[in-house]
Amino acid sequence: MSITQIILNIALIGGDPVLYILLLMSIITVAVIVERFISYKDIEKHLSEYKDEISLRLDLEKRLGILATFGNNAPFIGLFGTVLGIIKAFHDLGHSSEFGVRVVMAGISEALVATAMGLFVAIPSVIAYNYFVRKSRKILMIYSAMKEKTNENK
Repeated sequence: MSITQIILNIALIGGDPVLYILLLMSIITVAVIVERFISYKDIEKHLSEYKDEISLRLDLEKRLGILATFGNNAPFIGLFGTVLGIIKAFHDLGHSSEFGVRVVMAGISEALVATAMGLFVAIPSVIAYNYFVRKSRKILMIYSAMKEKTNENK
């Protein structure tokens, strides 16, 4: 069996595994967004208790890398699922007794779901990432001003 045949057999699994990955990524994204909202409220409430900017920055930036990574890569993962689905659709067309647009269109429409799902994961991830980065900067500016005021009063 050639390497091409081995890779083709793997590709013929289709885009379903990719959809499961994207579904898992969407669940993780929602969990991180909720956790960050709760954490930021808590950080703002206890801002004066932070001893230094480094520990504050670490708490603010926690898990933001997940949102950035998912926002950047989910469309590519979705595109990968679409490519696998199209490969499967054309392979099925080649081995089908029927020949026509209907056979291939069903496979391609299923394949495009992966692209949509990739965007469905990426867009909220990017929006949340940008929101939390802006919020972090604001909190850090407030913290710096608070520390300067404390140092002036000494």
